[in-house]
Amino acid sequence: MHAYFIALLIEFLGERGFQSSELFHETGLSEESIKLPGGLPADQLDSLFARAIELVGDPQLGLTLGGRINIISQGIFGYALMSSATSHDSIKLLIRYSRALVPSLRLSFGITDGRAWIRAEGENIPRVLARFYIELVFAAIVYNGHILLAHGKPNTVKVNLDYWPEGDVSVWHSTFGSDVNFDAIDCSLSFAEASLATPITTANPIAGDIFRRECDRLISRSQFGGSVHERVQQCLLQSGSEFPVAEVVARKLNMSESTLQRRLKQEGWRFQQLLDEVRHTLAREYLEATNLPVAEISLLLGFSDAPNFRRSFRRWSGTTPQGFRDRVRCV
Repeated sequence: MHAYFIALLIEFLGERGFQSSELFHETGLSEESIKLPGGLPADQLDSLFARAIELVGDPQLGLTLGGRINIISQGIFGYALMSSATSHDSIKLLIRYSRALVPSLRLSFGITDGRAWIRAEGENIPRVLARFYIELVFAAIVYNGHILLAHGKPNTVKVNLDYWPEGDVSVWHSTFGSDVNFDAIDCSLSFAEASLATPITTANPIAGDIFRRECDRLISRSQFGGSVHERVQQCLLQSGSEFPVAEVVARKLNMSESTLQRRLKQEGWRFQQLLDEVRHTLAREYLEATNLPVAEISLLLGFSDAPNFRRSFRRWSGTTPQGFRDRVRCV
């Protein structure tokens, strides 16, 4: 997946008079190494784009590159998005696979007061690199709005950025439309909630299921490790209904259980907390996307009985499983 982004970057640098060798200087990478399957680890990808930012000295580099990203050229991932039934489904996939695409950027999705929003946060990276990634992703989403936003044209999109712009402000407006707010409380892109239900013309449920499974397979084999808590989440998500205990997960991650628990604590997590989060995520997907009875979902999530599942779900979300199902199906 990363080879496509880097190829765009090399093409852009060439237009500015730079050689690809200048991009790879002192990064430990080469044009051959980026073509290996599985993508690049976060630190190598960060070093490459940080080098590009240093070379170009253009505060709008993220906007420029994001406007060149074509989802159709993203291979299996692009096909998975295009075969989704609705804009809502494609955005959920984007969030699901975002860490494999841009490992150092955390994307989240929600709906508030009739507006659907995608929030972006850089994690443990320099501010200038976080800005680059955020603008790259937001510009790519708007550029591919016919798939990701359905009818979300630039004049219906609102962008918040928690910093002041560098360079000509008109570039941000030409990319996102007139509703761009700087020095906001977060970095987010929002649009009308109603557009989430718009069907995607290239939808294909059977092909989409195949593409999604292939994306999962590729990501599980990728070099992207992420933080320890993200790797634990991945292990739990891939385990089916037989969720492994901490000792088993530690072995899969090639570390002792005590090391795992210590690393999780350093990142502000506990193993049980991660297990609850994975169960909650899966529970919401089962309740929203299937007609399975609550009792059957409780078994799939490893609960001994339905009452235990109901109590846990209320603790996680403030409502019952049936209450959640009724609410999402009324939207």
